[in-house]
Amino acid sequence: MKRRNNRNVTETYFEGEHLSLADLKKESVENGYLFKHNIPAYPKSVKFHVDKVSHVTGECGVRGIFTDSGFRQPPELVDNDENYFLWWDLSVTSDEISSAEEDFLMSLFPRRSAAQIRNQSPFLKQFTSSKAFQKDSSYGNFRFTFSLKELLWHYGDQFCGGHSPVLRVYETALYRREIVYKIVVHPRDKNHLYESYPRLPDQGDGVCGYHDGAMWWRCQAPSETYKLKLDVNRFDKNVSVSFHYKEEYYVWDHVCVAFHMEPNWVLHVNQDRLLKKVTVCEVIPPCLLRPPETPLSLNEARHVLASI
Repeated sequence: MKRRNNRNVTETYFEGEHLSLADLKKESVENGYLFKHNIPAYPKSVKFHVDKVSHVTGECGVRGIFTDSGFRQPPELVDNDENYFLWWDLSVTSDEISSAEEDFLMSLFPRRSAAQIRNQSPFLKQFTSSKAFQKDSSYGNFRFTFSLKELLWHYGDQFCGGHSPVLRVYETALYRREIVYKIVVHPRDKNHLYESYPRLPDQGDGVCGYHDGAMWWRCQAPSETYKLKLDVNRFDKNVSVSFHYKEEYYVWDHVCVAFHMEPNWVLHVNQDRLLKKVTVCEVIPPCLLRPPETPLSLNEARHVLASI
């Protein structure tokens, strides 16, 4: 189905499903990038285990978060009586990329010798170039990064009577060159709002799930543009990277975690903890800050944090 989101962008969405890249290609959707056939070989369906998530905002947002000692529904959405989610993206570290690379190699070559393991050069970092892996953001200059386990604890303690919240498969959203896998987190007393959505799996061969304090995610397309290709040598049991004859544009995918919020709720976090968890970043195109927010330079953003 199609809709216009609150940023006036058309999106194709599939409720209650996380559709892989292969599954999306079986759907009747209009998307030229999704069906390109000339994309060079790259590491497909790489499984990442990610502990942390991040929330990015602008100057007004960061000042409001410190004023409230936490995260709340923006006033303009309260006035419009809109449903509100507090959105967090997976925050993938270099160590998690290295671990995913090793798991990927183990799946390709289960019986490598010590010499073959030693002679394998790192390669996955060259392909993980989409916005899902960047520290800069389109949404603002201020990035809050927490472990998902800590956030779920705060949410459960404050809104779930001390019980664990429920995690569900919310939807797959497809844009011109972007695939978003959305997960919803809600209290058990809001089951009536989300009971039609399946529980998020803790294991299996799906796109993503949650197990033992971390998200696992099988990344379908780690780059936005492909000018490199992956060469697999099954005889020597190694992989290498070479240049493709031209740069190709493609879709990229990522995972978002949406916490259900009510108009009067504030997800409280200690101010000292907030200060330890916030960093500044560049605003990269396309700029998706909502007016009157505007991008700041890194120096200006640091001055804002210093004033806070």
